[in-house]
Amino acid sequence: YKEVSNQYNETLSDYYNKEIDIDKFSEKSKELGYEMNKNGQVYIISGIILSLIYYGGFVYWTKGQTLGKKLFKLKIVHKDSTKNLKFYNYLIRTIILNGLILNILTLIALQFSKNTYFEIYNIISNLDTIIIMIIFLMVMFSKDGRGLHDILAMTKVIDLKAKPALESKIIKPKKEEHNDE
Repeated sequence: YKEVSNQYNETLSDYYNKEIDIDKFSEKSKELGYEMNKNGQVYIISGIILSLIYYGGFVYWTKGQTLGKKLFKLKIVHKDSTKNLKFYNYLIRTIILNGLILNILTLIALQFSKNTYFEIYNIISNLDTIIIMIIFLMVMFSKDGRGLHDILAMTKVIDLKAKPALESKIIKPKKEEHNDE
């Protein structure tokens, strides 16, 4: 992996120094990217496992908070705020939000020939980009600020610093005292 990574850096340097053109760079970097992924499957698997442990298991164990969410006083809760979340809620959220779909499908694609890998990888990387864009747009423009990951996992993120909305109370007018003097 290190050897291929060094070759990639050299190719990148050659491109920046205008020793090779964009076509040659694309051809070489595509080939080296495949080799790095093929030789770095253990890194991809490690990334998947660590994401699942931290964003799935740790958040489940801490009842909806990563270290960052704890610092900023945010929490992942059930969309109805009345139910406790199950591990699978965090798991679904993690898989969608952290790009694990791309990583898992990359591992699968690496088991095919190089040409088939490139075809599959192009499709799944475009799919991953579309998912990220959908999440971003949904968070930005939905009324409740929930993205695709929250909708599919039946979750939402709440601000623990925010005061709960005041419940409307019916104010009964006081009886006026009459002095009949």
